[in-house]
Amino acid sequence: MSCALALAAVLVAAGPAAAADQPIAFANYAYSPADVTVGVNDSATFSGTFADHPLVWDDGQFATTNSGSSKQFTFLAPGTYAYHCQFHATSRGMKGVVRVAGDQHPARVSFGVAPAAPTVGQTVTFTYTGDPDPDGSLVRWEWDLDGDGSFETTTTAPTASRAYTAPGTLTVRMRAIDNGNEASATAEQPLTITAPAMAESLDRTAPRASRLTLKGLTLTFRTSERASGTATLRRGKTTLAKGSATAGKTIIRLHLTKAGKRVVKRGHRVKATLTLTLRDASGNARAVKRTLTVRRR
Repeated sequence: MSCALALAAVLVAAGPAAAADQPIAFANYAYSPADVTVGVNDSATFSGTFADHPLVWDDGQFATTNSGSSKQFTFLAPGTYAYHCQFHATSRGMKGVVRVAGDQHPARVSFGVAPAAPTVGQTVTFTYTGDPDPDGSLVRWEWDLDGDGSFETTTTAPTASRAYTAPGTLTVRMRAIDNGNEASATAEQPLTITAPAMAESLDRTAPRASRLTLKGLTLTFRTSERASGTATLRRGKTTLAKGSATAGKTIIRLHLTKAGKRVVKRGHRVKATLTLTLRDASGNARAVKRTLTVRRR
């Protein structure tokens, strides 16, 4: 089979069901079968001699047929269509009935949403979760995904998806269509789309130190923000003294190293390089250097 023929076969299978015809024969004062059930838009074809057995519809839905040997009747609405032979209904009990069943729909029509709390730009998938069609099959689904009241999206599978470009709340609706081209009841539920969470701004600014003052081995300073500090005194490659302060403190008491005690004699003045490094809670650090005169008291 060619691709075109295969596609045509699929389309035919998915379309509305063809109307059926129920044959009813009559002779010897009886209808066969005398009690039948058909669907809306189906028909029944009577075969026999109408001159001998005129066909009368009890409620007058169709005109009496009293000539010919075959007559077809099409039923456009559900209901009970009783009929009888004009001559032999009472004497011979020649009666019958055609029952026309209405198109049935799923008892429960519903759909699921994933994710249940979507954000702007996120793809939302809607999936039919209702019952199957009780007297046929569901062949397509119609969706109102933008909440404007019209079913603008049609799918042949029981799912649909959409990404929303703005935050807000809307009502999504869905209905299922069966192979008789009849729509089910409409299921609906509210959907809220939220704006994506804003990423927290990162602190990338390192603290600054100002007004550094060294008196003896006590260093005082000011900072642009709360920060911890470490300080060292060096002369060349030799570390003379060092100290630290916890966050929020602006005083560091320097302690001489063994080498510092040999270099910095009591009452003597020594030029050294002071390095103060400040570090804030975000890990940003900045160092400042000053050449100062150190005097050990």
